[in-house]
Amino acid sequence: MAKRKARDLSRKAPKREAYKTILIVCEGEKTEKLYFEDLISTENLSSVNVQVYSGRGSDPKSVVETAIEEKDKQSQHLEFDEVYCVIDRDAHQTFDDAKKLAKGHNINLIVSYPSFEYWYLCHFKYSRAPIMKTVDKSAGDNCVALLNKEWNEKFSMNYNKARQGVYKVLLPYIETAIANSRRAIREAKIDRESNPSTAVHVLVNELRKIKQ
Repeated sequence: MAKRKARDLSRKAPKREAYKTILIVCEGEKTEKLYFEDLISTENLSSVNVQVYSGRGSDPKSVVETAIEEKDKQSQHLEFDEVYCVIDRDAHQTFDDAKKLAKGHNINLIVSYPSFEYWYLCHFKYSRAPIMKTVDKSAGDNCVALLNKEWNEKFSMNYNKARQGVYKVLLPYIETAIANSRRAIREAKIDRESNPSTAVHVLVNELRKIKQ
């Protein structure tokens, strides 16, 4: 009986698929994590191969530290081929520390200026007008306000940070988003001004092609 139970448990245990393993740690508890979880589900990726976590703190350095801890914790039974940290620039004071720490541990930073919502905005339009802090709102808040205008026009409802299934909802516009995001990165390098821009397309492309 004990042997049969052991066999049953082994059959139920999740298996690693025959493609690279990726660890993703996000700054946000909802928006980014929900987006990538929906991408994994929609693209039929293995949740063993591609794992998504929220950082144990809300600042970039904490996100990188979480990635290091999670990678080390799982190293005995799973070696991640690549590790990504998805962070916002906004006004975080630990941003430079996060960059140094990530470089020292071979972690890829996926940075959005000023926030992850700029990636969503790229699905609808291209804009390099700086998104800045105002008297009563952060740059991230103002980015959400810009996105909400487009979201309302397209879907007749307000954007919600905690909404599930966003990857699938935005999938028809994914090629536009990737093109706009790439263009913004190119122009940011030329202008030496990163606000606004995002590297999220790099990770999205990696995940969409991972099975190929």
